[in-house]
Amino acid sequence: MILRILKILIKVAIISIAVVVFIFYLKFLLKPYCLKLGYTLCAAIGEDFFALYQATYNFFHNIFIYGEQAQTILVTPYFVVFKYFPITPLLIGWPFLLISSQVELAYHSYLLFVLLFYVLGFYAIYLIAKKFQVDNLTKVGICFLWFTYFPILSDLRMGQFNLIVSLFFLFSLVFLVYSKNILSALSWIISLALKPIALLNIGYYFKTKNKTALILFLLFFVIFTIGYLGYHGLYYPKAFSDFFNLVFLSGNRTGWQIHYPDNFSINSFLAELLYDKSKVLFVLASKLHIFLLFSVFLLFSFKLKFQQDIKTDFYYSLYAFTTMIMYHKEVWESWLSVWVIIVSLLLILAKNKKEKIFLFLNGLILGTPSLFYFYELNRSDFWRFLLISEKSLPQILIYGYLLYKICIIIRQSIQPKADI
Repeated sequence: MILRILKILIKVAIISIAVVVFIFYLKFLLKPYCLKLGYTLCAAIGEDFFALYQATYNFFHNIFIYGEQAQTILVTPYFVVFKYFPITPLLIGWPFLLISSQVELAYHSYLLFVLLFYVLGFYAIYLIAKKFQVDNLTKVGICFLWFTYFPILSDLRMGQFNLIVSLFFLFSLVFLVYSKNILSALSWIISLALKPIALLNIGYYFKTKNKTALILFLLFFVIFTIGYLGYHGLYYPKAFSDFFNLVFLSGNRTGWQIHYPDNFSINSFLAELLYDKSKVLFVLASKLHIFLLFSVFLLFSFKLKFQQDIKTDFYYSLYAFTTMIMYHKEVWESWLSVWVIIVSLLLILAKNKKEKIFLFLNGLILGTPSLFYFYELNRSDFWRFLLISEKSLPQILIYGYLLYKICIIIRQSIQPKADI
């Protein structure tokens, strides 16, 4: 009896700590000051939201949303390039344009919007955990990660879209669990419209023959994009090139991708290991990384068969989602906010304590402040290496875990008695 009460008190204490930390995050967002635990926490407030707001204004005033023309009439404090699909202002941006002609007020409305959805996202996690009959200790661990996850501060302060994209991706999986295929497709489309992190998940909807998802993707992201670029291309010859240059981050990006202390991509990690020793070796390793990443993904996608097993659907969906993160060469501190959704879902799916401890520890490392403060004090190559390694290595480990799970699922399709 005493032991049971003690366990309950510990769980209540953990949840209370998580709530207190989350309240501190809210206070930081409402009363912004420079918190020197990460680069983006001292950077411009609402920066990426400004890009969406400007693009939405341009869209409805028949001004091209990409390239030099996009800043001809500036309605934001300063110009930030817009890097996403042209459907984004039409589907996502217009409510914030209607809310206020003052972009700062619209940005705070966006903050409220994301925070409300973040709380709703926790309820979505609860619904999935309930469906998979997850134990209470795992639920408490997820709750602690969810409300103490530090990178969400960077995402919200900069007005970025990684967190909200991941939440709509999460909602698509919730609807999948409860067999709401049309709502699952709609949530995925909204996720893509905000930022195309879940682009590779089209493979899942293709293999499961979800006509709603495929038709909406064709209309909103293929036909609409070509039509929009073609229309502006009639009088602006650089329309297509401006779009593709922005989407693929072409041009000289060395300053952002090599030895940049806020870039936690795998490419950045390879740069720390190889760039100063041999630029040729680094380029080869970087290209090999991308080749292997997509080759393995295509191979596994081809071999994987969906046989009405929800765990298979979940693992593959998470695998496709994280593959895009592992590919991207510029993974900022705010990008790490996506991992709270991924780790939470994997904790629900994990079959034993060892897996749960492994996932929780890696999630905890990704969810804490980086070593940026110590790097600022020393500014040495060694501290920069530790700073980038601290956040890139857990990503590699979690992705490796996902690959391991997908391999077992493929083997299970050949040998039905195998257990995942």
